[in-house]
Amino acid sequence: PAPRASSATAARQPSADPLGDLVASRAGSSTPSTASTAPDPFAYFVQAGAFRNPGEAEAQRARLSLMGVESRVTEREQAGRTVYRVRVGPFQNKDAADRVKERLSGNGMDVALVRVQK
Repeated sequence: PAPRASSATAARQPSADPLGDLVASRAGSSTPSTASTAPDPFAYFVQAGAFRNPGEAEAQRARLSLMGVESRVTEREQAGRTVYRVRVGPFQNKDAADRVKERLSGNGMDVALVRVQK
C-alpha cells in the first residue's frame, strides 16, 4: 500500500517533463496535468519559406499579404550562407499557429510550424 500512495502523490507534483504532460493531456489522459494550467514556455511561428534571395522572400511575403496574412522576413546565417526566412507570428499557443498553418497549407503553400523557447 505504501508504494501506491507515494506514486499517487508523485502524480500530483509538478512534472519534470512538461512536454510529456502536454502530450498526455492532448491524448485525453485523465491524470491531472500542470501543463494545462502553466503558461506555454514556447512561442510559435509558421514558416512559409526560406530563401537564398531576399527578393524571393519579399515576393512570398507579398503573396501572404494578399491573403490577409501579416508576415516578416528575417535573415539567418546557415552553413556560411544567409537565408531569408518568411514567418508568420509569433503565436502564444500552438493551436493558433496550427490554424494559420492549416489555412496556408490549404492554399497550396509549403509551410512548417516552428517552436521557439521564450
